[in-house]
Amino acid sequence: MLVKWGASSDTGTLRVQNEDSFLAQDRIFVVADGMGGHNAGEVASAMAIKMLADAQTAGIADANQLARTIEQINHSIFQAAADQTDQRGMGTTLAVLAITPNESTNEVSAAVANIGDSRTYLFRNDEFRQVSVDHSYVQDLVSEGLITREEARTHARRNIVTRALGIEPNVAVDTWTLPLINGDRYVLCSDGLVDEVTDEAIEKCVKQKIEPQKIADQLVAIANANGGRDNITVIVVDVIGDGANSVAFSSTAAETTPEKKSLMKKLILSGAAAICAVVAIVLLSSYLRSGYFVAYENSKPDARVLIYRGKNFLWVNPTIEADSTLSRADLSLGLAREIIAQPSFSSSADARDYVNQIRDVVEQTTP
Repeated sequence: MLVKWGASSDTGTLRVQNEDSFLAQDRIFVVADGMGGHNAGEVASAMAIKMLADAQTAGIADANQLARTIEQINHSIFQAAADQTDQRGMGTTLAVLAITPNESTNEVSAAVANIGDSRTYLFRNDEFRQVSVDHSYVQDLVSEGLITREEARTHARRNIVTRALGIEPNVAVDTWTLPLINGDRYVLCSDGLVDEVTDEAIEKCVKQKIEPQKIADQLVAIANANGGRDNITVIVVDVIGDGANSVAFSSTAAETTPEKKSLMKKLILSGAAAICAVVAIVLLSSYLRSGYFVAYENSKPDARVLIYRGKNFLWVNPTIEADSTLSRADLSLGLAREIIAQPSFSSSADARDYVNQIRDVVEQTTP
């Protein structure tokens, strides 16, 4: 058992129907905030939850597979909306936390994905931060430096999302891969929470050393007390075991006794082996150049925090993609440990977003 969790969902004080849906079960946690009239939002969010539950039953190996699954769900919702007149324009946001095994390292990681403005937060070593990045009109303004995060909370267009499942035939999915560390507390929520409760108030509640179910219930209650103008859904996930060496994998290979073969058969097999070797080298080279991770330049106390592309294997070394301008000395103990785990990402943009979040935490805690 690596995690324990609690979940709570409420219609709020003004809405008569809850278009939020959530999934909280072993290895996968999802918040979906539906949108669209005539109950269509409820349909879209429920479809996303069911399909993710089915995908988890089959197994989600990593963040890349999670992203592909969400892309397929997007297509299904888009097609369902096109086929049903009363469901035209339906869609849903999505925040996902999947516990994923890594067969090559025998470790378990956290794969985070998001679409829209449903959020994922992480409380680690007394530091609280938002992992996901909102796909919303006001977030674009914040990113461009036109408004502050506080101004975004009361902006007239704060509920306009720039990305959602089911609205377009194709959608870009943001994913992050983070180490699973004992003591971590993740919070997934719909915008019904963050529109009513500041990040500071959420952090204060999350820091309490009480069961995750009580945290989820308290956050929903605070949102309702502050107005509760939208549906509110919260999932709190506590990590109670490190992901390192948590899953063991084994394999067996059947032994065969070689028999005498004709010269022609040997030539055919040799040719096939040569072709397979060439294909394997090409595929291996492509694999070793794929993916990005964040790590220290070296083991020195003032080592730079860098974004790397590729993987270490025999003669192949990862290349430096970007310099974060941060050093080990800038980081707190919690963030330093996170970088030691070398979090990986599916794209350069995701890695840069992660580094920017780390920089924000450092700047907020620097006197």
